[in-house]
Amino acid sequence: MRYFKKLYLLIIIAALSCLPLKAEVTVKELFFDESKPFHLKIIDVIPEQGILQIGNDDAKNTIIEFMDYFCGYCKKVHVELLQIASERNDTRIIFLQHPVLSESSKLLANMVVAANMQNKGIELHNALFGVEGNLNNAKLKQIIEELEINNAKLNIDMSKDEVRNIVNLSSFLANGSGARGTPTFFVNEELVVGYISIDRMKALLK
Repeated sequence: MRYFKKLYLLIIIAALSCLPLKAEVTVKELFFDESKPFHLKIIDVIPEQGILQIGNDDAKNTIIEFMDYFCGYCKKVHVELLQIASERNDTRIIFLQHPVLSESSKLLANMVVAANMQNKGIELHNALFGVEGNLNNAKLKQIIEELEINNAKLNIDMSKDEVRNIVNLSSFLANGSGARGTPTFFVNEELVVGYISIDRMKALLK
């Protein structure tokens, strides 16, 4: 945990240069308040537009996934995460961007954060992981139309530094948490790197 704290401090200092923290979170709370677990501090740091959430804020259990839209295991586990969300009302699932596989990964990550500014982020997120076969421009255009996302606003927001900084911050936090790739999870306070079966994930819940 001491190793994580050192990494966390370095990463947050770097991130502060490009993106302010949420107003209700102080530096003292982030670094020295032991009353809040490490994984919950991650959520406090990332701006609202960068958080894709299913479930209630006060849920007893929190599952955080750092993911990439071109990650096959992320796509596989997504169905299982949705199953957990539907079965348990005491669990929230939070998806955070960690586009590491390609430039296209970064493009989609920016697109989902931009869509979240239209309150369409989680819908686009689920649709991307629900695509059958390979994702292409035609399928992406169809998804945007079906979800009634304002495409002009989407393109404008995708080009904003704010969106790029949110994605960068999310990846900084993923790396600082120990993510060597995607998916990487926090199941409550337990860090799990790589794909995890639904049974093992359920076993880590309270």
